[in-house]
Amino acid sequence: MSIATATPITSAAATPVADPGSAPTARPVFPLGWLRGLAALAVVFFHSYQNNRSGPGSAWPFSGAAHQAMLGTDLFVDMFFVLSGLVLWLPIARACADGATSRPGRVLLFRRMARLLPLYYAVVLVVWTTTNPALPGNWQDLALHLTFTHVYSDQYIFWTDGPAWSLAVEFHFYVLMALAVPLVNAAVRRTSTRRGRLVAASVLPAASIAVGLGYLLWATLTAQGAENWSIWFSPLSRGVDFGLGMGLAVLSAAGIRFGGRLRLATALVGTVALGALVMARPVSLAGEWWHPLYAAAIALGMTSIVLHDGPWPRVLDWRPLARVGALGYGVYLIHEPVMRFLGYLGLLPDARPGPQFLITAFLVVVPTIALAWLSARTLEAAGLRLLAMLDRDGRPRDYYDHLGEEDLSPTVRTRSPEPAEAPRGHQPA
Repeated sequence: MSIATATPITSAAATPVADPGSAPTARPVFPLGWLRGLAALAVVFFHSYQNNRSGPGSAWPFSGAAHQAMLGTDLFVDMFFVLSGLVLWLPIARACADGATSRPGRVLLFRRMARLLPLYYAVVLVVWTTTNPALPGNWQDLALHLTFTHVYSDQYIFWTDGPAWSLAVEFHFYVLMALAVPLVNAAVRRTSTRRGRLVAASVLPAASIAVGLGYLLWATLTAQGAENWSIWFSPLSRGVDFGLGMGLAVLSAAGIRFGGRLRLATALVGTVALGALVMARPVSLAGEWWHPLYAAAIALGMTSIVLHDGPWPRVLDWRPLARVGALGYGVYLIHEPVMRFLGYLGLLPDARPGPQFLITAFLVVVPTIALAWLSARTLEAAGLRLLAMLDRDGRPRDYYDHLGEEDLSPTVRTRSPEPAEAPRGHQPA
């Protein structure tokens, strides 16, 4: 499961460039942080449930409909991917709608990596080091995780930190979107109509959906084994999720807005559809098709929020859940090492049938949130400070661009810096 969408889930994730001469328009801030908080907590509860399998056959704590509902919590993985597609593609789609080019693709990648890498590498290195006390250790596992390529290994995909598989999936789509930005910008410069520019913004979402469906069709027709983890958890297997999120961003940027009754209908239909899909999902490889179905129901439900300029119900801004959502990336990445450490200390209850796993979940979620809070103010904040050293175009920031030539000291004037580049020797440490 994943939570690596590093910026808060709002439409203000990036500000589009307006048409020259036009007045800037206010962009709505979508109240979606609560979804991230809900998803993060659901992931912790499911892994606590999974950790409480007991007996010689590793029986699950629940059976019947209750067990089916718990297995359905993996829909939150798809929710994370849909949200990531929406947030990352929204500023690009808005720029297309406004007739302007968006920031360079490297800026998109830098922004994601600035907050993703510090905590990710810290968790991977700490967990790997403590589980490999004697060098050289399992260096293949470490190398794969540090390069986000462990999703291509059936053996190592869930090693070190199990949830990190989805971070690797997200990383692939970050790179894909960054590579697509120059092509989209080129299309914007050559297209004179708004409709044509929006079509250019829709190419990657449509391609992601088509390739994702084609990949699942290939995987099921060739009867790939259930334990071929690198097949079923690969980036291509989640192409539909990201494509639907990006498509939702294009619809929002195009100015499509729903009325009150239609918003209520999409919210209800999306929620009911998710519940029905969870209960109807088969325990077989055919169940892999439920991931794009989950994503479609999630995207449908989200239209009630994203295809609307507000105001929204106040319950969507419920502060406790929104705060957990702001820490969601840390909660997601840290909770499994916390669970393993508490189990090593013997602080978790013995696995047994029934709701005993709720105690495990509580014991895990409290220190996890505390560590996620600490990470947000240290590791992740440090990454954002490094990002501040670059300007909006991804070049080294010029810290003296607010000064005129006459204000600069003779030392600074000895070299005329290029635009948006800080003079050497004068950048802060």
